[in-house]
This record gives sequence, structure tokens and C-alpha cells, in this order.
Amino acid sequence: MLSLNKNSKFKIVLLACLAVVIIAFSFLPALSNGWVNWDDDEYVIENTAVQNFSLQSLKKVFTSYFAGNYQPLTILSYLLEYKLFALEPFGYHLTNLVLHLFNCLLVFWLFYLLSRETAVALIIMLLFGLHPLHVESVAWISQRKDLLYSFFFLTAIINYIYYRQRKNNKQYYLCVILFLLALLSKPMAVTLPLVLLLLDYLLRRKFNPDVFKDKIPFFILSLIFGTLAVISQYSSGAIRIEKSVNFFYQVKIAGYSIIFYLQKIFIPIKLSCLYPYPELGDSFSVFYSFLGAAILFSLVIISGKYTRKVLFGCGFFLVSLTPVLQFIPVGNTVVADRYAYIASLGIFYILAEGIFWWLSRRSKQSRLKQSLILLTLIFIFGLLAGLSWQRCRVWKDSKTLWDDVLSRHPAAAIALNNRGRAYQQSGDLAAALSDYNRAIKINPRYKEVFNNRGVIYKQQRNMQQALSDYTRAIEISPDYADSYYNRGNLYRQQGNLAAALADYNRAIKINPGYAQAFNNRGLIYYQQGNFSRSISDYSRSIAIDNNYMPAYFNRMISYYAVKEYALARADLDKVKRLGYTVDPGMLAGLAKISGVDK
Repeated sequence: MLSLNKNSKFKIVLLACLAVVIIAFSFLPALSNGWVNWDDDEYVIENTAVQNFSLQSLKKVFTSYFAGNYQPLTILSYLLEYKLFALEPFGYHLTNLVLHLFNCLLVFWLFYLLSRETAVALIIMLLFGLHPLHVESVAWISQRKDLLYSFFFLTAIINYIYYRQRKNNKQYYLCVILFLLALLSKPMAVTLPLVLLLLDYLLRRKFNPDVFKDKIPFFILSLIFGTLAVISQYSSGAIRIEKSVNFFYQVKIAGYSIIFYLQKIFIPIKLSCLYPYPELGDSFSVFYSFLGAAILFSLVIISGKYTRKVLFGCGFFLVSLTPVLQFIPVGNTVVADRYAYIASLGIFYILAEGIFWWLSRRSKQSRLKQSLILLTLIFIFGLLAGLSWQRCRVWKDSKTLWDDVLSRHPAAAIALNNRGRAYQQSGDLAAALSDYNRAIKINPRYKEVFNNRGVIYKQQRNMQQALSDYTRAIEISPDYADSYYNRGNLYRQQGNLAAALADYNRAIKINPGYAQAFNNRGLIYYQQGNFSRSISDYSRSIAIDNNYMPAYFNRMISYYAVKEYALARADLDKVKRLGYTVDPGMLAGLAKISGVDK
């Protein structure tokens, strides 16, 4: 172990490859996992930009926000995968795992360049690759953005080191390009300029105007994409203005978050895909978390007198976490496992350097003590691998995921809602209703739960209760398009076409890309005998989703009604290509058919 840095390149590559095999095996259960109803539907399953490969969809990828984020490269990766795998989850999970393994190799490369010690690089690689805190980023298809931005982020840092060593401008420009690609994958990459300054500090670069001059393009890109991130989060309603007014509270929350991540790095148990937001009244634990973080910060500053490694590692950790320390309150959770994917490298670097320093003290400790340390390391790696294997199984499907959350946080309304959706999709309406009722009891202003419960009541033909739930969701959020759409369907089913038309209009105004709402509004126009408007709405629906079969089917009927038989035949052929079984005598009977709903 102590002479690893003297090994040949072949042995170094062999060790890195062996580590990759161990890491891959530990994450193997993720390959048999399916989709989960935690952003996977919005990113892939129901994302028409991903499922329709065209110039229009490519334009949408680069000009639209998805799930409140601007991340076109991530969405582009899904688009390419959909062409290969459609909705088969194995291909998406395989891509995530391969990206994680590449990131592990980049971590090895990066820290070998910084430490020039194979042992240090190998320890960091194994800690990073095997840690269960990183399972969320790998086993969750929707967290592709973590893996993709990290790939470009790490590659940019490596190129910057070579640029510093060789003074090669080509590598500097490549570093800027890689940074741009990282930002296009996930805005969290905005921290790179500060990380590069930390590298300058670690590598003892003399701090003069040139140090900051070559960071100017990076800071400009960070400012642009940071602004885009804030706008996208605000437009999706994720930023909570009411919490941002209490600055002291936000500082305490930052301290709480730092301690949380340190705890999970050193003791990775009781992990969850969802952690409740600490209440302002629970100031005792939050305050002492902040106090602990302040003490640790003071100790790190003092350590700078003796070594730059501790300050670099802690700085890397803190800088990488800065975008998610809730100084701008975003979402319903203050911490998440995925946020530590890159940030944890700072702590792993300190640990690895400390372990290597201890093992290198040949004259001060016996071979027995060294052997015990090595055995302890092997045990820790094995433990981390086992925990990651188990954690991958938690992400098997929606039910296993939300069961895991509720076993730790029984009052998590989001988990109850999402487990209810999983039950609803599987046909267990009683279990779904039970979860929805519990979620509403916990949070009486949870619009999505009212909407989802309304869908169940409609399935059970309890129309009055369904109407009440849709209306309640709209009262809570007057711009909630899904409830207008669902209430419109209910009104149309009851024959109240005027009310249905008003709700469809409202849903379309809120969400101009609502293919189903255009289709169902077209059905009303058809029933009213306004065939030109029905054809127009069906065509709008198809323009949004080129594979939306009901719109083709309904437009076919409208074309037949206006005696556009060639166009009707073309839509019929498209319906067949989409897998819908059509009666051979369909054309002869089209005049008698009033249309189909979704």
C-alpha cells in the first residue's frame, strides 16, 4: 500500500479497474429497478419533448424548463435513450451506472494529480464510488443530471490542472467548454470558479490579478446560469419567498445542513429520498447544528497554519454545497442525499490524506498497527458496498421507495400522496384513498392530493365528491391546470358542455402545451357540430404530442364528417401504426361514432 505511488502505470490502471468492478457490483441491483413516480414521469414517461425526435423537440429541449430546471443536455440524453429503449427502464439505469463508473475513474485521476499518491486516489475513489449517500444519484433515473454535470465538472477540473502545469491555452479553452456543458446538465455546476480558486490555493499559485483574470469567463457563465436557475425555480413556484425574509433562520438552516451532510458521510444510516423541512419553532437543534458548524469552521481555519489540505477539502465541501444551503429557500426539503454527490469529495480527500499520512509513519508504528488500519479500511469498504446494495433495492419501484420514506417519516404528506398514486396505478383504490386521506389530514392545502382523490371518486362514480375535490384543488391553487382538466372531463361526462368548455379553456390558458385538454375540447366542438374547430384542436394536440393516438382517432372522425376521406384514411393509418387495433369496417361506420376520450 505504501509503495503504490511507485507502481507502474499498468498496475495503477489495473487497481483502478478492479475498483470499478467492485463499485459496479455494489450497484448491480439498480439495473433491475423500474420507474418511480418521483419526477420520472415528468422527465421521461410523459415528456413529449423526449418521445418525439424532431427539430421541434430539439428546440423545445434547449428553450424550455423541465421540472423547474434548465438542463437541456440531461433532457437530450433522455431523448437519445428513448430512441433506443423507449420506456424500458433497464437502458436508463445502465446509463446512470456507466456514468457513475466514469465519474469514479475521473475522481481517481483528479486526486492522483493532486496528491501524486495512488493510495490516496484509490481510497477516495472507493469512498466516493461505494458510499450509499450516492445511491440516490445513481439508482434514480431522474437524477441523471447529477451524474452528467459531475462528469463534465470533474473533467473541467482535470483540464484546469493540466492547464496550470503546462500553460497550454487549448486546455484552458477546453476547460471553459466543459464547464459550459456541466452547466447545461445541471445549474449546480456554478460553483466551479470557486473550486478553481481553491485549487490555486492548494497548488500554491501566487495570488495576483492573473489568478482572477483567467476566472472571468467562468464567473460570467456562473452568473448567467445562476440567474437562469433562480428564474426557472421561481417560475415553477419552488422558491418560497415567505421563508427568505428571515435571514438569521436561513443561516441556522445552512449550519443544520452542513452538520447533516457530515453526519451522513460518516454514518450513512437512515437515508431517505425525502427529509422533512425543519420548522422554525424547532430552533434548539438547528441552533446547535449551526454552532457545531461554526466550531468546525474555526478549527479548519486554524489547521491552515500546518497544512493546506484540510482547508482545501473543507472549502471544496462547503463551496460545492453552497447552491443548496437554502439561502434562497427552494422546495419542501432542506437537505437531500443527491446534493452531496460532488461535495463529499472534499471530506473524502481529507480522510484519504490523513489515512495515508498515518500509514506512512513507518518509524512510529508497528506493522501490526498498519495491518489493523488496512483491515479496518477493507471492512469499511465492504460495509459501504453492502449498504449501497441494500439502498439500491429501495429504489425498485414507487411503492418500495415511499414505504421506505414513511417508515422513517410517517407524517410526510408528499410520500403519502406518491404512494397513493402508486396504489392507484396498480388498481388498489382503497389503499390509495387511505393514503390520500392521511395526506390531507396532515396538509389540508395539498392541491395534488385533492386532485388525485377526485380522480378516484370519479372512477367510483361518486361524482359529487369528485367535483368537490377538483373544486377544492382549484380554490387552493387557481392556476392548477390538471384540476381544471379533470373537472372539465367530469362536466362533459354529465352533459354540462358549457362548464366543461370553460374548464378546458382555463387549463389550456394555464398550460398551452396540454395535449389532452386540446383533444377533449375538440370532442366538445365535435358534439356541437363545429367540425373545423374540433379538427383545429385535434391538430394542436398532435403538434404537442406527435404520438397521441386519441387525437388522431378523433381527428379521423372529424375529417370523415366533413368528407375529407383521404385525410381520414391518413389518420387511420397513423392510429394503426401507433398500435391501436382498428375494425376493418371502421371507415364505413365512422359516421356513427361520436369520438373517444383519453
